Amino acid sequence: MNGVNERFKSAVEKAAAREKGIHGSIGTQNERLIHAALKNYYAPFSDEQEIRIGGFIADAVSEDGIFEIQSAALYRLRKKLDAFAEFSRVTVVYPVTAEYRTIFIDADSGEVRQETPLRHMRSLIKLFEELYPIKNYLSRENVRIIAVRLNVERRVYFRGEKIPDIRDKRMRKKCYIEKFPLELLEEIVLQNAEDYRIFLPEGLPGTFTKKELSKCAGESANSKRAEVLCGAGVIEKIGKRGKENVYALK
Repeated sequence: MNGVNERFKSAVEKAAAREKGIHGSIGTQNERLIHAALKNYYAPFSDEQEIRIGGFIADAVSEDGIFEIQSAALYRLRKKLDAFAEFSRVTVVYPVTAEYRTIFIDADSGEVRQETPLRHMRSLIKLFEELYPIKNYLSRENVRIIAVRLNVERRVYFRGEKIPDIRDKRMRKKCYIEKFPLELLEEIVLQNAEDYRIFLPEGLPGTFTKKELSKCAGESANSKRAEVLCGAGVIEKIGKRGKENVYALK
C-alpha cells in the first residue's frame, strides 16, 4: 500500500493546491477536496478530466474507462450509467469514511485549538444503502464499483474563543467545515458476483431470510445487504417462509 498511498498523497496535494483559497461559504460541508483528489488519483492528467460523452460530462476518462466519483446519492447516476455503459466500462468511485477525526482551527490565526482521536465508522451499512438504488446495475458487465476506504480529517474553521458545538445546526452555520482525506486504506473493487461474495457473513445457513442474513452480519433487519447481493447475482429468492422471502446462494 506504500506506493498506492504515495500516489494518493500526490493526488491530494495537487487537488489542495488547485482548491487553495476556495473555501466556499460559511456553513458549507465541503466535499470538493475528496472528490478532486480521487479524480486526480484515477485520472492524473487534466485532459482526462471533465470529458463530455453524449449528453453528459464524465468526471474522468482514462485507458481504464469512464470514472464517476460520487460521495452520496448514487441513484443520481442511473441515467449516466445507462449512457456511458454503451461506450465503455464505467467505474463508480464511492469514497467511504473508515476512520475520522475532527480538528478545530482558529479561522484568523490558523492555530489548531482542539483535536479528537481517530474514530472508527461502520461504513458498510452506508455502502449498502447507497448501492441499493443502483442494484440493477451491479451485475452489468460494463459497470464496476470501487469503494475507497479513507481516513478523513474534518477541519472546523471558526472565530471566537469558545470551541463550537457542531452538533448544533446554528453553530455549524457559523463555521467553515472541510473534509480532508488523510490516507487511503483500501480499495474494494466490485466488478462481478464473485467480488460481492465478500459481503456474505460467516455462519450463513444454506437457505435464509433477510432477517437471518442481517443477524449473521450483525446488522438491523432494515439493512439493504440482501437486496444488494441479489442485484449483484450472489444470492436469489427461492420461495417464501410465511411472509418472508427465502434466499439461497446462486
